[in-house]
Amino acid sequence: MARAFLIGNGSLTASGDRSGALLELYVPSLSPETQIVRRPARLGLAVDGILRWLPDDFETRAGEPTDAPIADLSLLSTDPALGLELWIESYVDARLPVLVRRVQIANRGDVHRALTLYFHHDFRLAAGRPHESARRDAESGGLLHSSGRRAVLFNLEGPEGTGVPLARTAARAAEASAGADAEALEGRARPRAEAAGFADSVGGVALSLPAGDSAMITAWLACATSPEEARSLDAAFRREGIAASLTRTRGHWNLWSSEGARDFADLPEAVGAVYGQSLLALRLHQTPEGAIVSGVEESSSPAAGAEARWCWLADAAIAADSLGRAGYLGAARRYFSFVADAARRAGRLTPAYESSGEAVMVAGEPEASILGTALHVWAAARHLERDRDVEFLAPMWEALLVPAAERLAGSIDSRTGLPASTDWWNERGGFHAPVSGAVRGGLRGAARIATYLGEAGRARAWSAAADRIARALTGTLASGATGAFRRGLVQEAGVWRADATADASLLLLGLLDDFEPEDPRIRATVTDVRERLWVRTGTGGLARYERDPVGSVGGEVAEMTEVPGSPNVAATLWLALHAIRASRRLQDLEPARTILFWAAARAEGIGLLPERLHPYRGRTVGPAPSLVAHAWFVQAAIDYSERVRLLTRCERCGEPAPVRRERRRPSTTASRAGSLPGVVTDL
Repeated sequence: MARAFLIGNGSLTASGDRSGALLELYVPSLSPETQIVRRPARLGLAVDGILRWLPDDFETRAGEPTDAPIADLSLLSTDPALGLELWIESYVDARLPVLVRRVQIANRGDVHRALTLYFHHDFRLAAGRPHESARRDAESGGLLHSSGRRAVLFNLEGPEGTGVPLARTAARAAEASAGADAEALEGRARPRAEAAGFADSVGGVALSLPAGDSAMITAWLACATSPEEARSLDAAFRREGIAASLTRTRGHWNLWSSEGARDFADLPEAVGAVYGQSLLALRLHQTPEGAIVSGVEESSSPAAGAEARWCWLADAAIAADSLGRAGYLGAARRYFSFVADAARRAGRLTPAYESSGEAVMVAGEPEASILGTALHVWAAARHLERDRDVEFLAPMWEALLVPAAERLAGSIDSRTGLPASTDWWNERGGFHAPVSGAVRGGLRGAARIATYLGEAGRARAWSAAADRIARALTGTLASGATGAFRRGLVQEAGVWRADATADASLLLLGLLDDFEPEDPRIRATVTDVRERLWVRTGTGGLARYERDPVGSVGGEVAEMTEVPGSPNVAATLWLALHAIRASRRLQDLEPARTILFWAAARAEGIGLLPERLHPYRGRTVGPAPSLVAHAWFVQAAIDYSERVRLLTRCERCGEPAPVRRERRRPSTTASRAGSLPGVVTDL
């Protein structure tokens, strides 16, 4: 189901579709499972007594992205005789754990309409056989769902004031049984004010709209750990008012977004918009504790499931580095602090952690943890070099980073000279070139940190281990006349041989501080991957690897040379990164510019990038939003911006603009001593 928007305030996060329905709702919880929407929380509209659940009989459109996680959706009736138009604004208050949906209904027709707007909610507030209740709350006038340490209060404000005038609850014998939404659709009599078990509710408000008139209804969900707290939140929201809440939320996020704002003057406007939405998406994937979770919906990967809400280090490290590069030092710090605390409790770095910080048990953990460990050390080194945050990272050095680097060095197989690990896609064990490159990048990063801290012995040892991996990669997996790298080693009859299958993750070589992007072997690898994995349909993009079974079309993708697999957005952005780093003139940036625009054009809703696309229809077929796609989009956009700045030359002297600006700065000595009379030191 396609996601059109992602909203939140850092602790309360929700996603929804183009009709305004909520697909996920995550709230702080003591339990690992924080997704509390059992079924999509839909909106319904009854016109002259006939109820339809949106978007039935309505065309939908998402509004333009903004600097705040506020979703604007428009719905227009497909029947001209109906003549109705809806505008739905959804957001989460910047300070309170309250989700707000404002619905404006306009009667564009020439006849009077009797309408009823409905909100359906089916919450999963308890694991297993639920002991949930849904009932009308006399104190607030809303509908209260509660179970144990969770409570959600639904309330609204309409033309007649605050409260839910029309309320219906239902208790179902089984989770899949019909509930209050089906009863409302069938028009069953005797609506109940209270239900228990698998309980859901429908709350509504009746409207009378003359021709040309409109009405506004504001509905909200106050999420809390008890009914009393939910009522308190509801009262606080009503006391402050919708105007104050919206103003506060817009101000908060506009200020936050300004920190990462960049000038993309020569890129299409859509690229800048998706860049801003990517930063917001990365932020909303970060929990209050600092964990950066990998998704808001279940992945289709065979190894995934509820794990989408885990903090996978291999994904989170890239996201944290992207946020740090964009200027969000605080977000990066929270991530590193979270991992340090979680690793201390677990006794080591593990592949993934729950958002609470508990280590996750993963099959084949020793090999599965190598990639995440390497990328975490790589990101920590870049954080130190970029922000000079030595007082922050120094306490983690002996306790976390040194053991991690030693573990990377110890993972190198004595026979092959390569680290044994699962592959980049977490699907196969063995020896893999992309992961080996990441391990080399992590070891080189650890060696640089050791050098900064004056530990020459460790720096030499880790540099030597990194060089050993480089020699093994070159001697074992760089083959053919061009020297292009193969993706790894496969064992046949007890003998290891190079696997010649084209794999997009090979593009990570040269991007993780392991090889220079200008290396002829890296360039040959990029050319080989692009030629063999580009999806030659109107959709375009790069597949993960040849004969990729994930996202195949009718099981025939593996047999079609023009479609090696479904286009993967992150993999396609790796191509852009190579094009940017290989450019020597502004004209050389055109391929990267094209890919950035390609990715931005395929964002759905208000700028959410999916994991992958249908190779023929171009629609989203994988999880969305994709954390890694947004992280790599930020990386590519920043690289592009910096490359343009570097390649832009002064019209008078012909030197790169950054060099000219550096020369115009006063020297440290002159600044300290001041200017002599009659001498200009700062032009």
